[in-house]
Amino acid sequence: MKKINVKNIKSKFTFRGFLLGLFFYMITILFGLDVFGYIQQTPSVFTLYKIFPGLWPLSFLPLVTAYIGYIVSNNFSNIIRAQNKHLKQEETRSLTVLEFIDNLRKGNFQDSFSLSESKDKLSESLLRLRDYLIKSKEEQEQRRIEEEQRTWVTQGVAQFGEILRKNDDNIENLSYNIIKYLVEYMRINQAGFYLINRTTNEKHFELTACIAFDRKKFADKRIEWEEGLIGRCALEKETIYLTDIPNNYINITSGLGDANPKSILIVPLKTNDEIYGVIELASFKEFQDFEIEFVEKTAESIALTISAVQNTIRTTKLLKETQSQAERMSQQEEELRQNLEEMQATQEESDRREIEMKGILEAIDHAAISSEFETDGTLISVNENFLKTYQYNLEEIEGQNLKIFFFKDNVSELDQILADLQNGHNFKGRVKRRTKMGDEIYLLTTYTPVIDHEGEIIKILSLENDITEQVKMEETLKESKDELGIKLEEAKKEVMEQFKEVEAIKIRTEKTLEGALDAIITMDKNGKIDFFNEAAEKLWNYQRSEVLGKNIKMLFSESSIEKDDFIAAFVDPEKDKIIGERREVPIKDKFGTEVAVLFLLSEAKVGDDHSYTAFIQNVEVELF
Repeated sequence: MKKINVKNIKSKFTFRGFLLGLFFYMITILFGLDVFGYIQQTPSVFTLYKIFPGLWPLSFLPLVTAYIGYIVSNNFSNIIRAQNKHLKQEETRSLTVLEFIDNLRKGNFQDSFSLSESKDKLSESLLRLRDYLIKSKEEQEQRRIEEEQRTWVTQGVAQFGEILRKNDDNIENLSYNIIKYLVEYMRINQAGFYLINRTTNEKHFELTACIAFDRKKFADKRIEWEEGLIGRCALEKETIYLTDIPNNYINITSGLGDANPKSILIVPLKTNDEIYGVIELASFKEFQDFEIEFVEKTAESIALTISAVQNTIRTTKLLKETQSQAERMSQQEEELRQNLEEMQATQEESDRREIEMKGILEAIDHAAISSEFETDGTLISVNENFLKTYQYNLEEIEGQNLKIFFFKDNVSELDQILADLQNGHNFKGRVKRRTKMGDEIYLLTTYTPVIDHEGEIIKILSLENDITEQVKMEETLKESKDELGIKLEEAKKEVMEQFKEVEAIKIRTEKTLEGALDAIITMDKNGKIDFFNEAAEKLWNYQRSEVLGKNIKMLFSESSIEKDDFIAAFVDPEKDKIIGERREVPIKDKFGTEVAVLFLLSEAKVGDDHSYTAFIQNVEVELF
């Protein structure tokens, strides 16, 4: 804006006021000179003043208007000065605001200056903006720190997952690799890995790995259950963090000396509320919250891995025991089969003898012993076979009662038979008789009542066959059968016990495999799936009923079968399987998604039965 000169304004207004008054004065004089044309006088200013005395005040009009112009210009100058002052103040304030905004833009929030003494809205708004930017910067810095911490935790957990996936079946190597990684990644000074030992009736902790100053130290240390901070951590299943460390608790030793750590972190290794061990970390610095969170997250993954390794070890041991027991059972079954074949041959011999005995009985039927007697048992007539059999003469038995042919202990039996015959019932059966010489004979007897037209019993007809020799042979055979039956029953019981044992082992093994965290599949030599546990259902997203009895190829993609030699050998019945070697291979779930897994295959041969069992572990470890 162009600067206005106040002095020039006053001069101009004063001069213009003077010219304006002079202009009116001259106009008045000129009009007044016209009067001289009417009064016939010589025009002159003096005469004009005499005629119009009022012109004397008018003579001062230029001075008056000049003064008025001066007064007006002075007031106007005062207004301009005030405006200039106000503009200068506004300019200064604008420069201050611009400087303030530029400082905010550069991130300089520490400048201690104020925009104005008066708390106008602009100043208050800018100050609020500065406070907001300061707060935003602090929050942004806090978010950055938190993001770095989350990134640190995420990267650490991911790298830790790789270590866990590369573990072998050696718990000591696994525990050492775990704490070695924690010491290096967290840059701490000492760590110990305590694993629960459940091999005995009493649980206790064993120090399976210990690291201090990046040097592996071997220690044989045992801590009883519920003893010290390690036992307390496992019992309460909660993390213990200490910063006030007793002097005699633990020392971190190096070549330059030893010292107490500044903080100790003890974290339980638990999953599904079950404790597998404890990790103890010691450092010269205090642990941050995100570091504690990192250790707690990795502890859960460690527990899952330890559980999987222990299950794999137990499953492998059970599988070997089962295979050994199956081989023993196969031998026992072969021995039992031979015993059964021998018993079958003995049974066939017994049947053959029984057939011969039946032939003998038929021959005896052709030479029947015949007699007739009254309903009270009095003999009427007998044939020669009767006399020969009982060793009597005809004169000796005429008119005699059948009781003479019975032993005293069997007389009541005769009375019962006669009572039934008197009621019109037939009798047929094997009876024991007594000869003249008191010998014991056995007869196959048929007593038939002979009834007349009036329904009265006339007599009793008896047809008998001497089966004494048959009875003796039967008794001998019965004794043989009893002995054979006892042996057969004992063999059957032994077989049943063995089968029960095999079934129990099978059920126990299947339950063990069913509860395993690893997916487990069993197939026969033709590739038919015989076992598919719950973990396998989750991994493939198949129900057990959808895969049992199906071919193993349905669990892999065609491209994997063509490209991967392990899978190609696994699904082809004609190829030799890769046994006992852990491989990372892709599988195809129910929805066609390929998932990378660790595959370990074992085989079992029992006679002609040939089966394969696969132990599958998902490569993707859930870290959060």
